[in-house]
Amino acid sequence: MKPNVNIGFENGNIGVVATLPDGVGVTVASAVANGTFALETPYTVYSLEDAEALGIIPTVAGNYELHKTLKEFYAEAGKGTEHWIYGVAKTKTLDELITASKVVLTASNRRIRFVVVKYAPSVADTDVTAGLITGFEATMAAAQVIAEDYTVEKTQPLFFILEAYNYTGVPADLVGFTEATTNRVCVLIGDTETRTGTTLSKGAAVGVLAGRIAKNQVHTNIGRVKDGALKPLEFFVLDVPVEQVNVDPLNDKGFITLRTHTGKSGYYFVDCPMACTVEDDYHFLNRRRVIDKAFVLANQTLTNFILDSVPVTNEGKIQTSYAKALEAEVERVIAQEMTAKGELSADVTVANDTGVECTIDTTNNVVQDSTINGRIRIRPYGDARFLEFTIGFNVTQ
Repeated sequence: MKPNVNIGFENGNIGVVATLPDGVGVTVASAVANGTFALETPYTVYSLEDAEALGIIPTVAGNYELHKTLKEFYAEAGKGTEHWIYGVAKTKTLDELITASKVVLTASNRRIRFVVVKYAPSVADTDVTAGLITGFEATMAAAQVIAEDYTVEKTQPLFFILEAYNYTGVPADLVGFTEATTNRVCVLIGDTETRTGTTLSKGAAVGVLAGRIAKNQVHTNIGRVKDGALKPLEFFVLDVPVEQVNVDPLNDKGFITLRTHTGKSGYYFVDCPMACTVEDDYHFLNRRRVIDKAFVLANQTLTNFILDSVPVTNEGKIQTSYAKALEAEVERVIAQEMTAKGELSADVTVANDTGVECTIDTTNNVVQDSTINGRIRIRPYGDARFLEFTIGFNVTQ
């Protein structure tokens, strides 16, 4: 071998973390198969054109509702946004659509963060209980179980977006979610089409909601005015334009719905409640998304320490230096992927504060129980829901 110089490139020193797919969702919908679009088959698209190339076109007897949902999604999220599609026969019930979501969730290999359910049965479902489709409470519970299972068992935290299907238009009919625990489910009231129009809309414009979620960072409220009005120029609750509807009771009962703002053109979401009690830490969608992202990052980081050799004291307790190193690594990763991107609130009045705190318990005997106990806390942003000012004359200098 001739004399030479060989310099190898080192790798892994920077410690960059893979970007998480925060805005990736799936639409699970009642659908009709064709030559290029099969039911119970996961598809990934990046534009409405991709979906239309699969034969998903707006024919009333076919995939009108699915096409409408995707069209409104991409109008809001923008071309190039990854989105999954999973069609289920129009003979299937709403609960069967919820159950079917597990197939595409597994197929996505943990990429999907939310499920949009678009129900459009071949035979109109007219049963109503407490202002919504009969059995809706059980449907929400089933969605919650799936979301919790994928979060805990597969480290794939997610939430469901459901339509307030068959809503009667009478807020007093609704039970609401003041006693509910489904903090991985949100429910939308409001559509871009009227109830008695050509297509007889009985659901909601879930594509618009999904699109706003997909393009927002996890900490951003979907109703933030600075982000601008939603793309559709019309929204209705049944046959009534949103601006003529008193949406306060809908918001108070925990539904996501729409509004207008004085001096602003267009429509906005009122807020982002989940279908759970207001006392729940994750009552708001942006809080749900923030904690879920931190959960995934913490899990990825701590997995690297499984079966690591832990230095201990003469009492079998974890040495402080090792505990500090583990704490620092968890904080570094979350701060790099969230605080640095403006998704957590760092206190600028405190030196080196990142809005992330990891603490390791150094009192337990690791030699005996092989367990490292710790706690991770993150600081979310507040939301300016109420701005209360006074105004008057100033005649003094």
